Amino acid sequence: MAPSPKGMLHASIVHHGPHSQFNLRLSKRGAASGRRLTRAAESLSKWDGAIDPQLRLSLSQSLSWSFDPRPGHERNCDRRLRRVLPLLLPPGVRDNLYPFQRVGVAWLLRHHRAILADDMGLGKTVQVIAAIRRLYRYGRIESCLIIVPRTLLANWLAETDRWAPELVTERLEFTNRTFTPMHWRGAIARAHVLLASYENLRGLWDDLQGQPPDLIVADEAHRLRKSESLAHQAMGRIAAPRLWALTGTPVERDAQDLACLLSLLDPHRFAIDDHRHGLDSLRARARPYLLRRTKGLVLPELPAVTERVETVDLLPAQRTAYNLAVAESQRTAKGGYLALFNRLRSICDLDPESGDSSKIDRAIELIDDAIADGCKTVLFSYMLEPLRRLQRRLLSADGNASALLTGEQPLDQRKSSVERFKTHPNCWVLLASTRVASEGLTLTEANRVIFLNRWWNPSTNSQAVDRVVRIGQTRPVSVHYLTCANTVEDRLQPLLDRKELTFEQLIDALQHRPELVRELLTT
Repeated sequence: MAPSPKGMLHASIVHHGPHSQFNLRLSKRGAASGRRLTRAAESLSKWDGAIDPQLRLSLSQSLSWSFDPRPGHERNCDRRLRRVLPLLLPPGVRDNLYPFQRVGVAWLLRHHRAILADDMGLGKTVQVIAAIRRLYRYGRIESCLIIVPRTLLANWLAETDRWAPELVTERLEFTNRTFTPMHWRGAIARAHVLLASYENLRGLWDDLQGQPPDLIVADEAHRLRKSESLAHQAMGRIAAPRLWALTGTPVERDAQDLACLLSLLDPHRFAIDDHRHGLDSLRARARPYLLRRTKGLVLPELPAVTERVETVDLLPAQRTAYNLAVAESQRTAKGGYLALFNRLRSICDLDPESGDSSKIDRAIELIDDAIADGCKTVLFSYMLEPLRRLQRRLLSADGNASALLTGEQPLDQRKSSVERFKTHPNCWVLLASTRVASEGLTLTEANRVIFLNRWWNPSTNSQAVDRVVRIGQTRPVSVHYLTCANTVEDRLQPLLDRKELTFEQLIDALQHRPELVRELLTT
């Protein structure tokens, strides 16, 4: 190979010692050992300003760092090499992916701007991490920013560490008062992958425009589907060369949602108001940008799922409180029944005075049955008080029986709760807030699911079930939905399940259609 121009940094790798130890040597003499090594030398000079002055001391001087290229030794290399380690390791990546996931990785690598919309549970996170890993190994990117809901930051940190141990991953921590372009440059100098939440970055996008990341990944990208949202508007102002949007919500069923996402991917070809051309036309135009596989298509061997709605009667104290609430509303209500319905559904979960709850009683029976069978259970509730009550009852019976996961907990505590449920042999139940646990988690250690109550939007409930019914699940899964007889629950939920009433229509009806309210309240 011809020598590089005079004065350029040169890189070479020399085998040194037993156990596959190698040395990276940088100098200003000699020929570079290939494109990736030259890129490593240039990157090391770029990200570590202390190297050039040392090299300038003597043209004959060289710098040398040891590293071990074997899997499992990535974190043991010299700290100064971590930023360029992907360029020093063999370009071929070995990871234990399903065949359809390898297809997804290859598809992402071919598309700079794309929507990966696989069913929940098919491993979109793993596919993206595998693709990022390859981009770094090939020397195609030098910076990556992943935007996720705040509740998923810990999960992404853990998954990136597991699937791409040679990449340095950090979570951005800053405020409007302290974040500057200099902070951003420092962050991308330290890490390959930076994680931030939609909430933290809404007002800070302008600081990224001068040096946008080479790749932006937007997880749970259906959060960007509303053009008036700050997150959507901010994302549209960043000119990142690559943008990958991930969503398990089938946005291609709604023309307006799909148009909004496509306008972010390719604003020259798509506009927000393209939904006016019709869903079929938009789908056809979106086909090159969107990859969606369903569980039935790629994983027909997933275990069977049995769903059962269990109807329980209100306990006497609950029925009394329920009837009083209805009677009070009939005397005083002047329209706007949303608060009443929330109150009635809360009473169905437990009586506010005595704490009596037929649902909690039945949930404990189901949990005991699962423990007897050696099965772990995830119990979902969008209300927090029933989770606390249930935890106290389980704690009195067995202190190690349950872990609690809610939005009130700090992120470290949430991570600890999930880890305890996954790994502790005597932690049989995860009591989870539906709003926190319906996105991003893998809970295949459980094969029993209980809904103490259901969110009015059925897709949120489906996402929660997919925490358990996903890749890695090897046993049949039983899902139990608890509902109270002769209440708004057993009248309202069938309408939502059959899609006779959408979530938005329900909220509107509770505000403006008293005849529907009276029908739902009739006992």
